[in-house]
Amino acid sequence: MSNKRITKPTRKKQHSITEKPTLAVDMWRFYLMWGFVLLCFVGLVTRAFFVQVVNRDFLQNKANAKILRTEKLKAMRGVISDRNGVPLAISTPIMKVVIDPQNYYETKATYEKITEELKKTPNSYKLKNQLPKENLNLDELADAVGIDRAKLKKDVEARARSRYLVLKKEVPPPQAEIIVKRDFAGVYAEKSYKRYYPQPQPNAQIIGLTNSEGVGIEGLEMQLNARLSGVDGEQKIARDKHGNRVKTPEVIKEVEAGENITLSIDSRLQYIMYRELTAVGVANNARSATAIAIDVKTGEILAMTSWPSYNPNDKNGTKNKDAMRNRGAIDMFEPGSTMKPLTIAMALETGKFAPNTVVNTSPGSMRVGNHTIRDTHNYGSLTLGGIIQKSSNVGVSKIALSLPYSTLPTFLKRIGFGERSAVKFPGESAGLILPPSKWNVSEVATMSYGYGLNATVLQMVDAYGMLANKGLKMPLSLYKLDTLPKGQQIIDPKIADQVMLMMESATQPGGTATRANIPGYRVAGKTGTAHKLRPDRKGYSTTEYRALFSGVAPVSDPRLAMFVVVENPKGAYYGGTVSAPVFARVMQESLRLLNVPLDKPLETQKIQ
Repeated sequence: MSNKRITKPTRKKQHSITEKPTLAVDMWRFYLMWGFVLLCFVGLVTRAFFVQVVNRDFLQNKANAKILRTEKLKAMRGVISDRNGVPLAISTPIMKVVIDPQNYYETKATYEKITEELKKTPNSYKLKNQLPKENLNLDELADAVGIDRAKLKKDVEARARSRYLVLKKEVPPPQAEIIVKRDFAGVYAEKSYKRYYPQPQPNAQIIGLTNSEGVGIEGLEMQLNARLSGVDGEQKIARDKHGNRVKTPEVIKEVEAGENITLSIDSRLQYIMYRELTAVGVANNARSATAIAIDVKTGEILAMTSWPSYNPNDKNGTKNKDAMRNRGAIDMFEPGSTMKPLTIAMALETGKFAPNTVVNTSPGSMRVGNHTIRDTHNYGSLTLGGIIQKSSNVGVSKIALSLPYSTLPTFLKRIGFGERSAVKFPGESAGLILPPSKWNVSEVATMSYGYGLNATVLQMVDAYGMLANKGLKMPLSLYKLDTLPKGQQIIDPKIADQVMLMMESATQPGGTATRANIPGYRVAGKTGTAHKLRPDRKGYSTTEYRALFSGVAPVSDPRLAMFVVVENPKGAYYGGTVSAPVFARVMQESLRLLNVPLDKPLETQKIQ
């Protein structure tokens, strides 16, 4: 056996196809990768900067436009109350039922799409969960709201792209809650307010009314609309991707409720006055009856109403436009003999006449130009007090014509005739006094006994309040006063007192106003029975009259002045017969309610 060593052949070393990368190559790749990452990061930061800083407001507004909607929160209208805090106009919560037509059709389209897919895969739990749960039946919605089915469908179809369609206004909150709970697609309720008038007819012509949107359109509701309305608030309503409203709105502007207004009116006196005007109007088949009572010491209007009136709570009641007019402030008329005490006051002021001055009125008539002035009787010689007591046209005409023609109209303008009163009621008339070029013998004579000029009830009661307040005229006010304004001394207090005593004689035996007497109180007053102008304005009617009475009580310390007008009564038509009793009944109860002390003994029945 041979010791020869066997050696294995050596394997030739093979080289790899790709060479192992060097460190330089690895670093280059590292920097490239991180550079790319850094570039992306910078890009993202830059984009975020533009989105969140540079374009923030623009993009936010675009997003808000899709998911947010700003809605108004209606402010509660202020309360109008009488001087004692009794509410005369209040706002009660009411709901408005609204539908979002676009949301309705989107929900309906989603429902129909998923329903079609469910026909292919009826057991799909996922699709069933996506099926809208809202009620899409418009007929059921119409029945629930109480509107016509066909009209509802037509309105929704016509405004398919709208987001707001009012279905019904003034829905009681309980009914609105029931409708919303039935989960009709796109339907929700908005809170608003409805105006309500607890004592409608007596106060309607003063307070007025609002329209369906809560905006004042008549009377004080219109005049004070800005103060009563307050300031509406705002809230943001968010919507989801389907356009559905989110239940929790965000208030972005608080509501400011309207201002509460306190009137000078005493609702007790107002009711009594309206009751008596209604009674006299119906009993005499009159066209209308109007009265105003004021506190002579303050100028506050305590009662102001007319018959016929209307009910602002009833929409059908507003069809009679004539009944809606505040006659006491708007209607002008010739005041007839109720102007005579003012003529006498003018005469006393000149110094040419005194209370005991005698005027010869025989033979009961006088010719002025082409016109004959007549008294109902031949009263012979009368003092100034007798002229008022007997209501002599001839007497006051002779007095007025004995003075420069400008004296009487200038005096009346100084009192306030020919201009609006301090009340400035909407539509208030200024009355009419002819210009100086017309102040001739005929006009001045007729003006002395209340013809040839136009006045309002406001102006007349204002003038009589001045006489009762010792010649001091207080500006009339429809609002309760905390502090008294400064009055204007129109005539000397002594003259005012003298005229008041003359007017008291008119309510005593032998006077024309005995039916104005009130047990326990001294009353001063003046009747008036004025012929009405014919419709063609060519002379005066012989069948149509205006019965008037103006009075003050109690004479010893005057508190109230009142003026009553009954238009075109049938049958009896004298102011002393028709209007004076109205004054007596209203004044008696008013003085009692105001606790005004008696100023004369109560008459006791004689024992037989």
